[in-house]
Amino acid sequence: MLIATLFLNLLILVPLVWVLLSAPGSLDRVFGAQSDARDILTCVYASIALVSAGLIAALWRDLEWAVPATLALFAVQISYKSATLILVGLQSPIVQTNLLVVVVQMIAIATLILRG
Repeated sequence: MLIATLFLNLLILVPLVWVLLSAPGSLDRVFGAQSDARDILTCVYASIALVSAGLIAALWRDLEWAVPATLALFAVQISYKSATLILVGLQSPIVQTNLLVVVVQMIAIATLILRG
């Protein structure tokens, strides 16, 4: 379930980062006008995608640090994605997507705990 959830990160973030980099004006309605803050967000999204890809490889290789590192990434994502609900509100499609990812990540964590 951890690998599938990391693939969800890639499924969402790879095309999003591509569009943010290659067609910057196309997402102005959702992300606001081009700005330093939006470029920083693009860097954060790209970093999460790269870390997710690396963690998939580490989990496939059954490296002992891979599960704790994945849980750390999920903790950061759950924290910031949940905060977007408070700061931006549920009307935003970005917040809606964020909350979907939070639910999937929490299910992945619960599944890991229950399987012990």
